[in-house]
Amino acid sequence: MPIWRRLLVYFVGVVLGVFAVMFLFGDRTDIQCTYFPNDRVLYDLRGKELNLTPEIESEMQALQLDTNDINTMLISAKVDFEKSKPKKKGCKTYWLDLKKGTEKPFAAEWKNCDSSATILQIISLK
Repeated sequence: MPIWRRLLVYFVGVVLGVFAVMFLFGDRTDIQCTYFPNDRVLYDLRGKELNLTPEIESEMQALQLDTNDINTMLISAKVDFEKSKPKKKGCKTYWLDLKKGTEKPFAAEWKNCDSSATILQIISLK
């Protein structure tokens, strides 16, 4: 079989395969690429019930933060693994820093338990 025919058969197979994958999986938005440690921590925290104590809510008001800022933190923050305690038994604690993409950079210490996530402390990074 000539080389041009082999290439033609190969590309026809690739095109048919792409269409088959697009048909089977479609427009899926629930697929996450959480392979890196930072992404896994944020994905885990986003999937849990968020608990805000009255003290944290007053600190958020003092720093002029709201729940949208917390949601932004859970999407694009960086986990500071040097300050965090991910190997602790029971509830793990993580420090998240949100510096980029916001006019109010801040950091928060999170307690990550089995079914809930709680903010322990919020500080401004100005």
